[in-house]
Amino acid sequence: MKILERNKAISLRRQGKTFNEILQEIAVSKSSLSYWLRSIELTDAQVARICYKNDKIKDKFIRYNALKKKQADERKGNILNNSSKEISTISERELKLIGIALYWAEGYEGSRWKSVCFTNSDPEMIKLMMRWFRIVCKVDDTKFRIRIQCHGAERVKKAEKYWSGITALPATQFIKPYIRISPTSKKKMGNLAPYGICNVRISDISLLTKIKGWICGINTALWSSLV
Repeated sequence: MKILERNKAISLRRQGKTFNEILQEIAVSKSSLSYWLRSIELTDAQVARICYKNDKIKDKFIRYNALKKKQADERKGNILNNSSKEISTISERELKLIGIALYWAEGYEGSRWKSVCFTNSDPEMIKLMMRWFRIVCKVDDTKFRIRIQCHGAERVKKAEKYWSGITALPATQFIKPYIRISPTSKKKMGNLAPYGICNVRISDISLLTKIKGWICGINTALWSSLV
């Protein structure tokens, strides 16, 4: 045992010093200090001083963390703004490629479906794909059908109204919603997707075949043109 260090620590503690103040003068671990000083009794004035010192350290730590968070947020904000400016305009060809890639990643290609299907809970992605369907795929508004997947029957009307605004389609083009969720995950899923999930469908075999051809074309071009 470090007798000299222990005696000095006890002496400093009896003077009302905080652990941090003692550790600045004695090179020991905090656990050793706690063990040595566990039976030292302090006066009310010393306890008040230690509490005041500890509160000051806590406030300093909180202010430091707040400053670091502010600096980090500012850095992220600058990166976000600068990278956003890199995308100033999007041509129709670029929109075409973006839509193909998204459909490739998110579109439903199950063999039992004979229609174009795209499902997502992100309203901005649904807006983008609706623009892609209308501009690139030349889909007439009357051909769209929307199916909402909801986490509770009580959410259906609110969800349909929401997605009607996002897709710019009337409620008459919404088909029977899909409602099925286990009681244990209902609350969690509702928080993740408060308006449910939007499924955009277009019954058009020719368009489905064309999209699959575009996907094949991108895949072929990707490996034949990149060095």
